[in-house]
Amino acid sequence: MFEHILVAVDFSPAWARLESQLERLKALGCRRLTLAHVLVAGYTQAPEVGHGPYYEDRLEEIAARLRDRGFEADTVVCAGAVASELERVARERGAGVILAGSHGHSTLRDIFLGSTVLDLARRSRRPLLLAPTAGEVPLEEAPVCRPLLATDGSKAAEAAEDAFLKILPECRRGVVVSVGRWDDDPDRADERRAIDTHVEGLAQRAGERGFDTVLVGQGKPSVVVGRVAEEKAADLVIIGKRGRNPVTDLLIGSTAEAVCRQARRLTLLVPSGE
Repeated sequence: MFEHILVAVDFSPAWARLESQLERLKALGCRRLTLAHVLVAGYTQAPEVGHGPYYEDRLEEIAARLRDRGFEADTVVCAGAVASELERVARERGAGVILAGSHGHSTLRDIFLGSTVLDLARRSRRPLLLAPTAGEVPLEEAPVCRPLLATDGSKAAEAAEDAFLKILPECRRGVVVSVGRWDDDPDRADERRAIDTHVEGLAQRAGERGFDTVLVGQGKPSVVVGRVAEEKAADLVIIGKRGRNPVTDLLIGSTAEAVCRQARRLTLLVPSGE
C-alpha cells in the first residue's frame, strides 16, 4: 500500500515540514513518490494555468532532492478541483496512498489554495495519509514504527483493520483502541462483549507480533484516540473513513477530522470497502 505514494505539493510555507516527513515513510515500504501540484481553476488566488511550466520546474527540483535520498520520484502539474485531480492522478499513476499536509487550524479546511482536506477525504477512494504541518507540532525524525488503530468493530472499519495488520509486522508493537458508551449505560453490556470478541479476533490475526488494547467505555472518540496515541507513543493513527455502529461513531466528518487535528501525528484515513 505504501510502496508508491502520491504527495500533494502546495508550495506553502508548510511544505518544508511535510517534505521533511517523507524519509520516515521508508519504514512502511515507501520507495516511489509522485509529486503533484494542482492549479485550482477559478480560484482568485491561484496562479493562471499558463504558469504550469514554472511549477513543473519547481516540482522537478524537489524530485531531484528526493532521488538523491533514494526515492524514485516523478512529477505532475494539473488544473481543476484539488480533490478530484489528486484522486485522478493517483489512480492513473497507480499510487496506493495520497499524502497531504494538515495545517492544524480549527478545521482541516486550509490545505493549499483554499481547497479542503475534508473534501479530499470524502472523495478519495484510496487511503489518505495526513501529516500535521502546523508550526507548533514537533517534527518527528524517527521512522514510523508504532501504529495505532481506532476501530468500532463495524464492517466499515474492516479496511482500516486490514491496513493496520498489514503494516504491523514491519513495526514495533501496535495499539488498538475502541471507544464505546457501555460505562454510561448498563444496557450496552452486549456492545462491550461484542468489541471484546472482535478485538480478540484481530489479535489472532496479528499472531506473535500482537498489540496493546485500550477499550474505553465513555468519552469523545477523537479526544480519547488522541490521548491514547500520546500515552502509547504511537506515531501513526489509522482510522476508517466511513462507518457507524452502536459502539461509537468513527466516520469521516467530525470524528475522523477531529482525530487528525487532535492526534498531532500522522493519520491514515482508510476508505470503507462497502
